[in-house]
Amino acid sequence: MGLSLRLLGTGGAANAERHQACLLLAWGDDAHGGRVLLDTGNGMDVVRQILASGFAPDHVRDIFVSHQHVDHVGGLEPLLLWSAIQSLREHGRPPTEPTRVFAEPRIIADIRALLATVASAVPRLLGDSLQLVPMVDGAVAPLRGGARLTTFLVDHQPVDGGAMGCVVELDGTRLAYSGDTRPVPRLIEAARGADVLVHEAGGLDEHRTEVHRQGHSTAGDVGRAARAAGVGRLVLTHMPAEALVESMRAESAAAFGGPVELATDLGRFEL
Repeated sequence: MGLSLRLLGTGGAANAERHQACLLLAWGDDAHGGRVLLDTGNGMDVVRQILASGFAPDHVRDIFVSHQHVDHVGGLEPLLLWSAIQSLREHGRPPTEPTRVFAEPRIIADIRALLATVASAVPRLLGDSLQLVPMVDGAVAPLRGGARLTTFLVDHQPVDGGAMGCVVELDGTRLAYSGDTRPVPRLIEAARGADVLVHEAGGLDEHRTEVHRQGHSTAGDVGRAARAAGVGRLVLTHMPAEALVESMRAESAAAFGGPVELATDLGRFEL
Protein backbone atom coordinates (compact mmCIF):
# COMPACT_ATOMS: atom_id res chain seq x y z
CA MET A 1 0.00 0.00 0.00
CA GLY A 2 1.83 3.09 -1.27
CA LEU A 3 1.22 6.81 -1.15
CA SER A 4 -0.46 8.50 -4.09
CA LEU A 5 -0.04 12.28 -4.38
CA ARG A 6 -2.61 14.40 -6.20
CA LEU A 7 -1.62 18.02 -6.75
CA LEU A 8 -4.98 19.77 -6.63
CA GLY A 9 -3.73 23.36 -6.59
CA THR A 10 -0.21 24.51 -7.44
CA GLY A 11 -0.37 28.28 -7.91
CA GLY A 12 0.71 31.16 -5.75
CA ALA A 13 -1.84 33.48 -4.23
CA ALA A 14 -1.91 35.81 -7.27
CA ASN A 15 -1.58 33.19 -10.04
CA ALA A 16 -4.87 33.42 -11.94
CA GLU A 17 -3.98 30.47 -14.21
CA ARG A 18 -3.85 27.83 -11.47
CA HIS A 19 -5.78 26.73 -8.42
CA GLN A 20 -4.23 27.62 -5.08
CA ALA A 21 -2.21 25.51 -2.65
CA CYS A 22 -3.80 22.12 -2.04
CA LEU A 23 -2.38 18.59 -2.07
CA LEU A 24 -4.15 15.28 -1.48
CA LEU A 25 -2.28 12.22 -0.25
CA ALA A 26 -4.15 8.91 -0.46
CA TRP A 27 -3.34 5.30 0.38
CA GLY A 28 -5.40 2.14 0.29
CA ASP A 29 -9.16 2.20 -0.22
CA ASP A 30 -11.94 4.05 1.62
CA ALA A 31 -12.43 1.19 4.07
CA HIS A 32 -8.84 0.40 5.03
CA GLY A 33 -6.72 3.27 3.78
CA GLY A 34 -6.53 6.96 4.44
CA ARG A 35 -6.55 10.42 2.90
CA VAL A 36 -4.98 13.60 4.17
CA LEU A 37 -5.41 17.02 2.61
CA LEU A 38 -2.41 19.33 2.90
CA ASP A 39 -3.87 22.84 2.78
CA THR A 40 -7.21 23.63 1.22
CA GLY A 41 -6.69 26.17 -1.53
CA ASN A 42 -9.33 28.86 -1.72
CA GLY A 43 -13.12 28.58 -1.90
CA MET A 44 -15.20 25.77 -3.42
CA ASP A 45 -12.37 24.94 -5.84
CA VAL A 46 -11.06 22.38 -3.34
CA VAL A 47 -14.28 20.37 -3.64
CA ARG A 48 -14.22 20.54 -7.44
CA GLN A 49 -10.55 19.51 -7.58
CA ILE A 50 -11.00 16.56 -5.22
CA LEU A 51 -13.92 15.37 -7.35
CA ALA A 52 -11.88 15.86 -10.53
CA SER A 53 -9.10 13.72 -9.05
CA GLY A 54 -11.52 10.82 -8.59
CA PHE A 55 -12.00 11.02 -4.82
CA ALA A 56 -14.99 11.82 -2.63
CA PRO A 57 -14.52 15.09 -0.71
CA ASP A 58 -16.56 13.81 2.24
CA HIS A 59 -14.14 10.90 2.64
CA VAL A 60 -11.28 13.31 3.33
CA ARG A 61 -11.39 13.52 7.12
CA ASP A 62 -7.80 14.43 7.97
CA ILE A 63 -6.73 17.96 6.98
CA PHE A 64 -3.47 19.82 7.64
CA VAL A 65 -3.49 23.63 7.44
CA SER A 66 -0.03 25.13 7.18
CA HIS A 67 -0.91 28.75 7.96
CA GLN A 68 -3.65 31.36 7.96
CA HIS A 69 -3.33 32.93 4.49
CA VAL A 70 -6.52 32.65 2.48
CA ASP A 71 -4.92 30.75 -0.44
CA HIS A 72 -4.15 27.93 2.02
CA VAL A 73 -7.10 27.99 4.44
CA GLY A 74 -9.83 29.58 2.31
CA GLY A 75 -11.22 26.24 1.11
CA LEU A 76 -11.59 24.73 4.57
CA GLU A 77 -15.05 26.10 5.40
CA PRO A 78 -16.52 25.29 1.94
CA LEU A 79 -15.13 21.74 2.11
CA LEU A 80 -16.53 21.10 5.59
CA LEU A 81 -19.88 22.64 4.68
CA TRP A 82 -20.13 20.60 1.45
CA SER A 83 -19.36 17.39 3.35
CA ALA A 84 -21.98 18.15 6.02
CA ILE A 85 -24.68 18.93 3.44
CA GLN A 86 -23.77 15.84 1.41
CA SER A 87 -24.25 13.69 4.51
CA LEU A 88 -27.62 15.32 5.22
CA ARG A 89 -28.76 14.56 1.67
CA GLU A 90 -27.55 10.96 1.67
CA HIS A 91 -28.15 9.89 5.27
CA GLY A 92 -30.52 12.46 6.73
CA ARG A 93 -27.96 13.51 9.33
CA PRO A 94 -24.60 15.29 9.55
CA PRO A 95 -21.42 13.18 9.55
CA THR A 96 -20.71 11.34 12.78
CA GLU A 97 -17.16 10.19 11.97
CA PRO A 98 -14.65 12.79 13.21
CA THR A 99 -13.06 15.25 10.81
CA ARG A 100 -9.71 16.36 12.18
CA VAL A 101 -7.99 19.61 11.26
CA PHE A 102 -4.33 19.71 12.28
CA ALA A 103 -2.68 23.12 12.70
CA GLU A 104 -0.46 25.15 14.99
CA PRO A 105 -2.40 26.57 17.99
CA ARG A 106 -2.31 30.14 16.64
CA ILE A 107 -3.73 28.90 13.34
CA ILE A 108 -6.43 26.94 15.19
CA ALA A 109 -7.48 30.23 16.82
CA ASP A 110 -7.59 31.91 13.41
CA ILE A 111 -9.72 29.09 12.00
CA ARG A 112 -12.22 29.48 14.84
CA ALA A 113 -12.31 33.23 14.21
CA LEU A 114 -12.80 32.70 10.48
CA LEU A 115 -15.75 30.36 11.01
CA ALA A 116 -17.30 32.90 13.38
CA THR A 117 -16.65 35.87 11.08
CA VAL A 118 -18.46 34.28 8.12
CA ALA A 119 -21.26 32.99 10.40
CA SER A 120 -20.54 29.48 9.16
CA ALA A 121 -23.05 26.70 9.82
CA VAL A 122 -20.15 24.22 10.02
CA PRO A 123 -19.71 24.26 13.84
CA ARG A 124 -23.45 23.74 14.34
CA LEU A 125 -23.75 20.99 11.70
CA LEU A 126 -20.63 19.07 12.63
CA GLY A 127 -20.63 19.67 16.38
CA ASP A 128 -18.16 17.48 18.23
CA SER A 129 -17.30 15.57 15.05
CA LEU A 130 -15.19 18.58 14.00
CA GLN A 131 -11.92 18.28 15.89
CA LEU A 132 -9.39 21.11 15.66
CA VAL A 133 -6.15 19.45 16.72
CA PRO A 134 -3.31 21.73 17.88
CA MET A 135 0.15 20.69 16.66
CA VAL A 136 3.46 22.09 17.84
CA ASP A 137 6.93 21.77 16.37
CA GLY A 138 7.86 18.08 16.22
CA ALA A 139 4.39 16.82 17.14
CA VAL A 140 3.30 13.47 15.67
CA ALA A 141 -0.31 12.50 14.95
CA PRO A 142 -1.53 9.10 13.71
CA LEU A 143 -3.63 9.23 10.56
CA ARG A 144 -6.24 6.76 9.37
CA GLY A 145 -4.89 3.74 7.55
CA GLY A 146 -1.57 3.52 9.39
CA ALA A 147 0.17 6.73 8.28
CA ARG A 148 1.43 9.47 10.57
CA LEU A 149 1.80 13.24 10.33
CA THR A 150 4.74 15.14 11.84
CA THR A 151 4.73 18.93 11.92
CA PHE A 152 7.58 21.43 11.99
CA LEU A 153 7.76 25.21 12.24
CA VAL A 154 8.88 27.25 9.25
CA ASP A 155 9.45 30.97 8.61
CA HIS A 156 6.68 32.80 6.77
CA GLN A 157 4.60 35.93 7.21
CA PRO A 158 3.62 37.13 9.75
CA VAL A 159 6.89 36.48 11.57
CA ASP A 160 6.35 33.99 14.42
CA GLY A 161 2.79 33.48 13.19
CA GLY A 162 2.78 29.71 13.57
CA ALA A 163 3.37 28.69 9.93
CA MET A 164 4.26 25.01 9.58
CA GLY A 165 5.34 22.34 7.15
CA CYS A 166 4.76 18.64 7.64
CA VAL A 167 6.00 15.15 6.87
CA VAL A 168 3.61 12.31 6.07
CA GLU A 169 5.02 8.81 6.51
CA LEU A 170 3.58 5.41 5.61
CA ASP A 171 5.49 2.12 5.85
CA GLY A 172 8.83 3.92 5.71
CA THR A 173 7.93 6.15 2.73
CA ARG A 174 8.16 9.84 3.60
CA LEU A 175 6.79 12.93 1.85
CA ALA A 176 7.79 16.37 3.14
CA TYR A 177 5.69 19.46 2.42
CA SER A 178 7.12 22.92 3.02
CA GLY A 179 3.99 25.01 3.34
CA ASP A 180 5.10 28.61 2.65
CA THR A 181 8.50 29.56 4.01
CA ARG A 182 11.71 31.48 3.67
CA PRO A 183 14.88 29.31 3.76
CA VAL A 184 15.02 27.78 7.25
CA PRO A 185 17.29 25.07 8.72
CA ARG A 186 14.35 23.39 10.47
CA LEU A 187 12.89 22.33 7.12
CA ILE A 188 16.15 20.70 6.06
CA GLU A 189 16.28 18.82 9.35
CA ALA A 190 12.66 17.65 9.10
CA ALA A 191 12.88 16.66 5.42
CA ARG A 192 16.22 14.87 5.69
CA GLY A 193 16.16 11.68 3.63
CA ALA A 194 12.55 12.14 2.51
CA ASP A 195 11.54 10.26 -0.61
CA VAL A 196 9.81 13.37 -1.97
CA LEU A 197 9.97 17.04 -1.02
CA VAL A 198 7.14 19.23 -2.28
CA HIS A 199 8.39 22.79 -1.80
CA GLU A 200 6.95 26.20 -2.60
CA ALA A 201 8.90 28.82 -4.53
CA GLY A 202 8.16 32.49 -5.01
CA GLY A 203 10.64 33.51 -7.70
CA LEU A 204 14.28 33.46 -8.78
CA ASP A 205 17.53 34.11 -6.92
CA GLU A 206 17.94 37.45 -8.72
CA HIS A 207 14.80 38.63 -6.90
CA ARG A 208 15.67 37.03 -3.57
CA THR A 209 15.30 40.23 -1.51
CA GLU A 210 11.66 40.70 -2.49
CA VAL A 211 10.88 36.96 -2.43
CA HIS A 212 12.26 36.66 1.10
CA ARG A 213 10.50 39.84 2.20
CA GLN A 214 7.21 38.21 1.24
CA GLY A 215 8.08 35.12 3.25
CA HIS A 216 8.92 32.76 0.41
CA SER A 217 11.91 30.85 -0.94
CA THR A 218 13.54 31.31 -4.33
CA ALA A 219 13.83 28.38 -6.72
CA GLY A 220 17.55 28.30 -5.95
CA ASP A 221 16.81 28.23 -2.20
CA VAL A 222 14.56 25.23 -2.77
CA GLY A 223 17.20 23.32 -4.72
CA ARG A 224 19.84 24.03 -2.08
CA ALA A 225 17.52 22.90 0.71
CA ALA A 226 16.65 19.69 -1.15
CA ARG A 227 20.32 18.94 -1.72
CA ALA A 228 21.22 19.60 1.92
CA ALA A 229 18.35 17.36 3.06
CA GLY A 230 19.35 14.58 0.68
CA VAL A 231 15.82 14.02 -0.61
CA GLY A 232 15.08 11.55 -3.37
CA ARG A 233 12.77 13.69 -5.52
CA LEU A 234 11.97 17.39 -5.61
CA VAL A 235 8.64 18.82 -6.73
CA LEU A 236 8.42 22.58 -7.17
CA THR A 237 5.01 24.13 -6.45
CA HIS A 238 3.18 27.40 -5.54
CA MET A 239 4.18 28.95 -8.87
CA PRO A 240 3.88 32.76 -8.79
CA ALA A 241 3.49 33.22 -12.57
CA GLU A 242 3.56 30.96 -15.62
CA ALA A 243 6.23 33.08 -17.34
CA LEU A 244 8.71 32.10 -14.60
CA VAL A 245 8.05 28.35 -14.48
CA GLU A 246 10.83 27.08 -16.75
CA SER A 247 13.43 29.49 -15.38
CA MET A 248 12.53 28.44 -11.85
CA ARG A 249 12.77 24.76 -12.73
CA ALA A 250 16.23 25.25 -14.26
CA GLU A 251 17.51 27.29 -11.31
CA SER A 252 16.21 24.79 -8.78
CA ALA A 253 17.63 21.82 -10.73
CA ALA A 254 21.08 23.42 -10.93
CA ALA A 255 21.13 23.98 -7.17
CA PHE A 256 19.71 20.54 -6.38
CA GLY A 257 22.05 18.69 -8.71
CA GLY A 258 19.24 16.52 -10.03
CA PRO A 259 15.95 16.68 -11.89
CA VAL A 260 13.17 18.87 -10.58
CA GLU A 261 9.56 18.01 -11.31
CA LEU A 262 7.13 20.87 -11.80
CA ALA A 263 3.81 20.62 -10.03
CA THR A 264 0.74 21.03 -12.24
CA ASP A 265 -2.90 21.19 -11.24
CA LEU A 266 -4.31 17.63 -11.05
CA GLY A 267 -0.81 16.23 -11.52
CA ARG A 268 -0.23 12.79 -9.96
CA PHE A 269 2.80 11.13 -8.40
CA GLU A 270 3.09 7.61 -7.03
CA LEU A 271 5.50 7.07 -4.13
